[in-house]
Amino acid sequence: MSIFDSLNRVLARRFIRDFDDTRNKLVRIRYGMFAGWFSIVVTSILFIIRITLGVMAGSISVIANAFHVLSHLANSIILVVTFVVTGRPATAQNPFGHGRMEHIAPLIMSIVLFVSGFQMAESSVHQVLNPQEVNYWTALPWILLATIVVKQWLSSLVGYLGERVESRAIRANAAHHTIEAVMTGTVIAGLVAGHYFHHPEIDGYIGVAVSAWLLFLGFRNGRDAIVPLLGQAPGKDIIERIRSTARSVDGVEDVHEIIVHDYGSMYLISLHAEIPETLGPARMHEIAERCEDALGRVFGGIAVCHTDPLMERTPEIQALEDSFRMLLSQVDGVAAYHDFRVIAESPERIIIAADLDVDEAVDEPHHERIKKELEQKVMDTIPGVAYCSFYITPRFAY
Repeated sequence: MSIFDSLNRVLARRFIRDFDDTRNKLVRIRYGMFAGWFSIVVTSILFIIRITLGVMAGSISVIANAFHVLSHLANSIILVVTFVVTGRPATAQNPFGHGRMEHIAPLIMSIVLFVSGFQMAESSVHQVLNPQEVNYWTALPWILLATIVVKQWLSSLVGYLGERVESRAIRANAAHHTIEAVMTGTVIAGLVAGHYFHHPEIDGYIGVAVSAWLLFLGFRNGRDAIVPLLGQAPGKDIIERIRSTARSVDGVEDVHEIIVHDYGSMYLISLHAEIPETLGPARMHEIAERCEDALGRVFGGIAVCHTDPLMERTPEIQALEDSFRMLLSQVDGVAAYHDFRVIAESPERIIIAADLDVDEAVDEPHHERIKKELEQKVMDTIPGVAYCSFYITPRFAY
């Protein structure tokens, strides 16, 4: 637990209306706007302090560090713009709203870091090749140390806000603040060492190290930002919450083939709900609609619930499923199954159908082999089977 946690809670409750209603889209936007504007104010003050210290000391590393803070200011401005755009209503051109701007923001932030790294590297190399004496005074490292404490508190506050609303954009902004301690600590160490050992070029070497770190962060954050834009797998916690919400609806025995589209401030969800077929079509349809409503209330978007009728488990059907389960365990690559069905083709012949979940390590070209292998085992072992119908759940369904 952070030493700033209590202060963060008090401050957030003071400035964010309906603080506890984190599933509300408007409240989520308030979180983002508060995180952005608060970061802008604090970071602006820190930039002015550090650039002033850097100019007064004639230190390339301190000036580079100040421009790193300036990149944080740009990120915070991007964060505010992100939530302004996110708050815009859906249009004919953007029918799903503008929530995915939250995924674009970290990519823009990483570009800013990358550009800052190149700019700082140029000045740092110049200081290494043509070292200029730094105007050092005793209070300089202590003032810089005080700014570290402020920046770490800001990181703690923004991170706390991001975790409460599960916002990638807010958490990305907090991550940029977090690295400040290491970078500024390195700058302080370089200043002290350069002064006492009379090697002003150390200041340039520290600047090069800071620049290299910025370039690395820009690359890493940019790589991570692209993942949700390409289509990121939902977290296990999201899938489990969807399952538990759907199961809480009376009549839903279980769910599978969950597909989640993340639009930042809302989710679009589709799934298959297993409902006893004995309830009849009308009742099954009513249960599916109640399941959709429950998911919509929890996740703030739209849910589509497909009904999968559960067969009545007669002793004969159960015996067939037990045999199928035994054969399935003999096929490499199959993790689980669901929707086991026995369909009568004629009084003497049956069709066995099931949906299969394969291991993550199994590549798609092997899916057909797995289906054929299982079908052959079923046909050879279970009498009276006309043919099998197996469907392998795609990787984006859970």
